[in-house]
Amino acid sequence: MSRRRRYSDDDESEYEGGRASKRRRGGEAEIEERLESLITRVGEKSTSSLESNLEGLAGVLEADLPNYKPKIIKILCICAVMQPEKITVYTTLAGLLNAKNPGTGGEFADLLFKFMKDYMKANEWEKARVIVRFLSDLGNCSVVDPVTILAMFESFITVTMEDDIPQVRSDWFVYAVLSSLPWIGGQLAAKKTRGAQQNDGQH
Repeated sequence: MSRRRRYSDDDESEYEGGRASKRRRGGEAEIEERLESLITRVGEKSTSSLESNLEGLAGVLEADLPNYKPKIIKILCICAVMQPEKITVYTTLAGLLNAKNPGTGGEFADLLFKFMKDYMKANEWEKARVIVRFLSDLGNCSVVDPVTILAMFESFITVTMEDDIPQVRSDWFVYAVLSSLPWIGGQLAAKKTRGAQQNDGQH
């Protein structure tokens, strides 16, 4: 997937100001290409606010979810990896889509975990680390349960305790946790506090 394509006024008018315009209908390939362009470009320079652009784009994508959900989810995941500086933009967009279509978040998480494992197998560790960070931030948008993120972190730490594990392997898993924890730490702390308060109330 190309990271950059020439931006056009047609792309911006799809979602700018929260108003989805009527799109030109064409073949399936043309529609998928347009979806890719819209998702890739969101968050770039625009005459409207990022908030309105995200809300408008979410409305456009929602209409296409019934027919193109796997494609939309895959594009979002790839964009987050290829443009990590825009991770918060893509997590917000994922959160908006999940709010409109409950259950979409589970599919996001499933694909991201698959991507993470595939990148690890291919020794593309930086991309795998970005996926870990993306998953962590999705916990702030109620797309992924913070408990799932905590379980992932715990599994990473468990790996570092394996016998005869190479130092470089151990270091990566520790680094993946430490570099992603700030993105979800507030949610995990709040969840722990609520749990402690509930336990106190039972005594």
